[in-house]
Amino acid sequence: MSKVSMAKAAKMFEVSRPTLAKHHEQGKISGVKVGDAWEFDISELARVYTRRGAKPATPSPDLHADLPDVDRGTAGELQAEIRVLQAKLEAAERLAEERGRHLDDLRRLLPKPEDQAPAPAEAQRQGFWSRLFASR
Repeated sequence: MSKVSMAKAAKMFEVSRPTLAKHHEQGKISGVKVGDAWEFDISELARVYTRRGAKPATPSPDLHADLPDVDRGTAGELQAEIRVLQAKLEAAERLAEERGRHLDDLRRLLPKPEDQAPAPAEAQRQGFWSRLFASR
């Protein structure tokens, strides 16, 4: 993936450098330290930030066509990665639905609280020690 410096990232996404640094410290974006400077992956920045004035409407066929310094090969790799992640998301959503149905089935098998037999009256009146040492 293509990485850019903090200054270039701030310029590309119209975000201040202190904001980028703060979001990196908070864990909203990840970066790699190269020497004394931080570098950020363009796809990571695009995940968090949108260009100011740009509408987050339906994505264009080439999501990264307007980003500078991204060649067509890298944009194609990003598109492929997006398709893989979408497939994983769909699989995870199907699994979550299946698990939800399974939990609903298990909940139906549990006895209702009003169906459970209350404790005998004498056991309720006995103290802790007498219940603990009582012979049965």
